[in-house]
Amino acid sequence: MRLGRVIGSLWATQKDPSLVGRRMLLVQPTHADGADAGRPTVALDTADAGPGDTVLYVTSSEAAIPFRPAHALTATDATIVGVVDPEAQR
Repeated sequence: MRLGRVIGSLWATQKDPSLVGRRMLLVQPTHADGADAGRPTVALDTADAGPGDTVLYVTSSEAAIPFRPAHALTATDATIVGVVDPEAQR
């Protein structure tokens, strides 16, 4: 699991059928202290995150787990699985 900050959203006029109706957000990976850690990545949102939210996201084959069993073939390399409570960051 990785830590990141939502910095935007994306729209696609054409995409894989498994992504229809799914929100795609741009996530800036961060260190625990909030400093940027690498390049932004696109992640599917399962936690109703929004711009500025600190999120937990998973990558690789684990990114499809939130969509199983009904949508096991969801085409994703990163998925947001939680929003970090702002009070917990203090």
